[in-house]
Amino acid sequence: MIFRVFVRKILGRKGTFFLRNVLSHIFIKSGFVEPANKVSKANGISAMVLTCNDPDWIEPALLSIKDLVDEYVVIDSSTDETPEIIMGVKEMYGLNLRMYRTPPGDVVKARNLGLRKANYKWILIWDSDFIAKPEIAREIKKLIYGLDSKYYYLVYWPMIKLCGDLFHLCREIFHVEHWLYTWSPKLKYRRLGMHDSLIAPLTMYKAVTINKPLGYHLVTVRNPVKIAIKRLTWKQRDAEELLKQGLSIEEVAKKKARKLYNTDDLEELGRMFIAESISNLPCYDKEIFGDYPYILKKYVKERYGINL
Repeated sequence: MIFRVFVRKILGRKGTFFLRNVLSHIFIKSGFVEPANKVSKANGISAMVLTCNDPDWIEPALLSIKDLVDEYVVIDSSTDETPEIIMGVKEMYGLNLRMYRTPPGDVVKARNLGLRKANYKWILIWDSDFIAKPEIAREIKKLIYGLDSKYYYLVYWPMIKLCGDLFHLCREIFHVEHWLYTWSPKLKYRRLGMHDSLIAPLTMYKAVTINKPLGYHLVTVRNPVKIAIKRLTWKQRDAEELLKQGLSIEEVAKKKARKLYNTDDLEELGRMFIAESISNLPCYDKEIFGDYPYILKKYVKERYGINL
């Protein structure tokens, strides 16, 4: 793992991709690595979805990839209505979805559980605030079914990042990661610094890039109350001290709001924080990035009365 981090730091993303592609070709051709077509997984796509109190966008997030994936593996740590929403969507739309419960706070453990429970050859990482563009199924299936089945792949593409509301882009417009990859028993997640990281051996995995956005990441597009709670409790140590007094996270936020803003109206504060955050952000331009997906437009219209 240390070697992989060192290589990435020295070579950068493009250099690491080149090294991956050379080494994986050599090791699989020479027989040092078992070919991917020998792995006992059905040829399809498992969506790994981690959720923890994510009711805002989970419904359109799941439905936007309905035509792409063969199953959903949901690892849930929620204490709110999120699991009920997920199971309601499953029943209403007949999704092949299995949910596993795990305590909150350990993303690495949750992702490794998702890897163990997946039934298909390809793993799609799909967060509860991701919305796919409608062409994702066509683009992904065309790519993966045209690849050489002997090799293992990390498939990268950009996601358009929206911040504050659905009409503004984040300052860093795109989020590029390996959102799709070939399953292997040697894969695992580990914590690197503050983040979870997939450990994919350099001698096994080729890197493939799709150079067009295939979805949206609604980075900070949330209910104003949630925005206020997150903003007011971001100093974890301070919040933990108040939680030890038996207060809920919402009560902690209200306590800090009264102290800092002389109000405990979290809805009002959340809207103020959102207005501040979008004041210097670029607007979303349909001429450049295309129209919003129909499933998102329909959901936002029905739930919030907003026309996209």
